[in-house]
Amino acid sequence: VENYALLRRLWREDVVTWEGKFRTPLQSFTSTPRPLDGVPPFVWHGSIRSPEIAEQAAYYGDGFFHNNIFWPADHTKQMVELYRERYAHYGHGTPEQAIVGLGGQVFMRKNSQDAVREFRPYFDNAPVYGHGPSLEEFTDQTPLTVGSPQEVIEKTLAFRDYAGDYQRQLFLVDHAGLPLKTVLEQLDLLGEEVVPVLREEFAKGRPADVPDAPTHQSLLKAQEVSVA
Repeated sequence: VENYALLRRLWREDVVTWEGKFRTPLQSFTSTPRPLDGVPPFVWHGSIRSPEIAEQAAYYGDGFFHNNIFWPADHTKQMVELYRERYAHYGHGTPEQAIVGLGGQVFMRKNSQDAVREFRPYFDNAPVYGHGPSLEEFTDQTPLTVGSPQEVIEKTLAFRDYAGDYQRQLFLVDHAGLPLKTVLEQLDLLGEEVVPVLREEFAKGRPADVPDAPTHQSLLKAQEVSVA
């Protein structure tokens, strides 16, 4: 928390004198390189289970990325709702306008039977989730989707049922010891068949008052407007 508060000052002030508990004091210090166009980057705070990170993201009005790939929906709902409530508490907008990202992990083939048959040996022996819950239990209880591109689309769109409308969706495709060739095939399926549909569906269903995640261009434009 202390280091991040300092980082924000270093991005926004040309010369910083600072003293804290956890690092060396700074005396008339200027960090380089300076933020592009004088606009500090938009920050995503990543969290798996720490409510303190949701609180920190909400305090500054930053983005909150909940890495939910090993968690059931009720845990994700709890973490995202905490962030949304605190985001509104600090006056950045309504809870629905908070900037949220979620994780996901997938393994796809053209039909689901082939996907399950091919991925099961990797899943069963993976260092993280191997020799634990079955593949079926894990896909039922977490965001892991093993199946066709259409199944990935349907399950991912359902994340909104418990997380609300959100702005960023990340996918883990290089997992469980998959060979490079297979990973590249997953990227092709994701880019060609899944992502275009998700972009269209998420945009179609998002209320007008729910913003996109900030980009450098939008932050620069907002700064120009405030100066004018």
